[in-house]
Amino acid sequence: MHRLAAALLIFSAALPAQHRSDPRYSYHRVIAVVPFTGSGTPADPIRAKYAPAGQNAAAPGTGIIAFAMEPTDDGKYAVVELVALDRAALAQILADHSPGVLVFEKGVVSNASIEAAIKPLRRDFSLRTFGVVM
Repeated sequence: MHRLAAALLIFSAALPAQHRSDPRYSYHRVIAVVPFTGSGTPADPIRAKYAPAGQNAAAPGTGIIAFAMEPTDDGKYAVVELVALDRAALAQILADHSPGVLVFEKGVVSNASIEAAIKPLRRDFSLRTFGVVM
């Protein structure tokens, strides 16, 4: 009985020592290179394709809940990270095979592969410093 109590005490002491998962890998995330869109008006600002804006933003808890964006070195495209609660909200971008569009599902494609594909377009790109932390 004493051994069981001692084992439970040791086990319960180890529980708080578990590390929290990195928030950069929570939810469903896509890293993509997409063209800019929008007319530049307040109602339709210039932004990365698929990034929500103003009245086009999804209702809370649906669609894309967060994003980060940086222009490529030539300014013609944007490197964007889109975050959604469920993968279905990212289906349209995952299916986009337009010329010039690159799409990588975070956690499915290695970080090294993502960086290698994007560095020719944005030479200082690093997944360590890019993205949405939530």
